[in-house]
Amino acid sequence: MTEPHWIIIPAAGVGQRMKAGFPKQYLPLAGQSILDRTISIFVNHPMVAGILVGLGLNDAYWQESKWINHPQVSTYIGGETRSETVQLGLAFLNECHGIDQQSVLVHDAARPLLTQDALDRIIANVSKHGAILAIPARDTIKRQSPSGNVQNTLDRKDIWLAQTPQKFPAHDLLEALKKAHLHGVEITDECSAMEFIGWHPDLVVGESSNIKVTLPEDLLIAEALFSQLN
Repeated sequence: MTEPHWIIIPAAGVGQRMKAGFPKQYLPLAGQSILDRTISIFVNHPMVAGILVGLGLNDAYWQESKWINHPQVSTYIGGETRSETVQLGLAFLNECHGIDQQSVLVHDAARPLLTQDALDRIIANVSKHGAILAIPARDTIKRQSPSGNVQNTLDRKDIWLAQTPQKFPAHDLLEALKKAHLHGVEITDECSAMEFIGWHPDLVVGESSNIKVTLPEDLLIAEALFSQLN
């Protein structure tokens, strides 16, 4: 039987592309912060053991969170990059909760529209190489040349757009992130670190509504989607 999973939410970033003047995860979405909306996806889920939120060193906004005193939610101080924040979270889980070979799920703080169905699908996946939520590319994909124009068109049938959560055994993910950092490999998500050490995670079909709020227009889209999904 699948064990309940810990969720790591790296929320130490500032979201510079949002140009909001404060971290984007604290922007309002339907009356709550984006981060609070994201945490609410996992609270009380029967297969979630706990939620660990990685905060910035000088975070002045978490104290206003509705989850600040919830017994299922813990926090820790993250690092300067997403990878560092996830590494620190994995170390915290090992030291404080003995989480080592168990799988953990890492989810973007700014993906507040993950559905319970999609969450259930990735939790149910039992691949030894882990799994990520992703959706097949629908648009035509172009590769840019060094000069900045179109070089060629990629075959989109082999292209998937990665989402979160991404699910991996805690120890293996920590070691992969450390090795990638040691070799100067750019890590854009947890899966890229696992790929670096030769893993081939499963692709679990996600949902197009599971958007990441990155740019100002994404918040408008998230508001519209939230009203439809709730």
